[in-house]
Amino acid sequence: MGWRIINSMKKALFITISISTLLTGQLSSDLITVRDIRLENLKRDYSGKTIRFVDSKSVSNKGILLDVTDENIIISKSGSPVPFNHSKIKYVFVDPKKKELAMVIGLTALGGISGYLGIMLGKSDANNTTKAVASSISASLAGIVGHKAFYKPIKIDISGKTYD
Repeated sequence: MGWRIINSMKKALFITISISTLLTGQLSSDLITVRDIRLENLKRDYSGKTIRFVDSKSVSNKGILLDVTDENIIISKSGSPVPFNHSKIKYVFVDPKKKELAMVIGLTALGGISGYLGIMLGKSDANNTTKAVASSISASLAGIVGHKAFYKPIKIDISGKTYD
């Protein structure tokens, strides 16, 4: 009986030490290293793609990402490379493309068709007004859900913070 209590106390002590070590390591992580990793990932994943961000002067900028250096994000605006100091930039956004818009349109059409078929199955003697209203409502709801789910910009945090 005594050994069981000692073993459970050892387990509890081990778990407590493990969790506190993990949390201490997370809190003391170097913010500059985190920022550098995020900037490298931005360069690797989004070079050649259109990005937008708000710079240190609160001006919105949009262009094709050309390069990310130690100090600058270089984008192509009107065909010429323009560097921006990324020390004051917290977030970079990648806007949705035509593929995402096509998904929203397809989901809207599917919603309209399902509303029409639902009325046809639920009420066989439905008039044209009821069919049109059901189709419109279901298409609108499906369009709203599709827009919220698929047609939103990707927000990339390059601030270096590891918590909110």
